Amino acid sequence: MRWALVLPLLLGVKAVAADSGPYTERPVDFALSLSHHRLDLDYGGTAIDTAVDRIGIVWRERFSERLLLGLAGGYSFLTQSNNPPLAGRELSGYHAGFLLDLDLFTYRRGSVSLHGAWLYQKMDDDNGTQQVAISWREPSVVLRASLKVGDALVAYGGARYGTVDGNQRLSGTINETREISQTNRGGGFIGLQLNLEDNGYIGATAATGFDRYTGIYFGRRF
Repeated sequence: MRWALVLPLLLGVKAVAADSGPYTERPVDFALSLSHHRLDLDYGGTAIDTAVDRIGIVWRERFSERLLLGLAGGYSFLTQSNNPPLAGRELSGYHAGFLLDLDLFTYRRGSVSLHGAWLYQKMDDDNGTQQVAISWREPSVVLRASLKVGDALVAYGGARYGTVDGNQRLSGTINETREISQTNRGGGFIGLQLNLEDNGYIGATAATGFDRYTGIYFGRRF
């Protein structure tokens, strides 16, 4: 059922892209992403296995030869396997944030770039007697190297570092607030991207680190 939410996101991207005339001197990049994340959230010494699914859109705009700025946002869904207040429940909500991409070196068949992101995520659920809300801030930085391995295929990978800082709030039968964080911070990632006709592209990626994830994405440059 949640994947039906992809349709309104796609319609929103199409509508904005159709009105991108004022930015013709600043190339615009839109993408839709689907990803699955696994985290070991630290609840004050207790590790809670957490799964988050995200459906999101990303907008980037080039502001100089090397600098791109962007926004990201979408739907988020969370489940936990060993946290009693969340047993059998799925929290839903949103994520939103800012992106910064900096091209460090660019070659004929490859490039090296630095990427920063700051995301805020909030998800909740109310079963009538107990309300649960989990929110956190998620800053991260990525060093990425890309290499063209064909006319249209690009392989990439690199190192990443990120943190999670937030809280879980219970209200109703139990009233409680607990701080949450993430002890695993550094990791790596790899991916493949296929460039399509009309400036489109599709890709798949996987990563280790503070949120181990796999994902696919589709996009187009306007």
